[in-house]
Amino acid sequence: MKISEVASCTGLSKDTIRYYEKVGLLHPKAEKHHRDYNEQDIEIIEVIVKLKDTGFSLKEIKMLLDWSKDTDENQKMTKDEIQNLKQIREVFRNKQQQMIQKEEQIKEIKQVLLRADNKIEYLLKENKRINIQ
Repeated sequence: MKISEVASCTGLSKDTIRYYEKVGLLHPKAEKHHRDYNEQDIEIIEVIVKLKDTGFSLKEIKMLLDWSKDTDENQKMTKDEIQNLKQIREVFRNKQQQMIQKEEQIKEIKQVLLRADNKIEYLLKENKRINIQ
């Protein structure tokens, strides 16, 4: 799949897709000086977009994608790998805590909007009744 097709089906610009490739988030096959994207690349782009929408930085997204791609549960880890894994876990836990806080904020905002909608509905009904008389 050409980059223009990927841009069209993801809603991202070609420049953004190229940037994701440049920073190591995407790895399309190169054939005859052209990038060839596949369905897995589209899925990765969709994950990137969702994670960005929830507040992940590209650095954090790369960390997550790299970690999930390179994980071998049966492999014995070195001390450096264990330390790196602990750092990754800390980043993810912090991000999870931020998301929990955002969820709480969204719940509060939904309540404010619901109260406002109820008040508007009441005022419209009252106004309609007054105009009928």
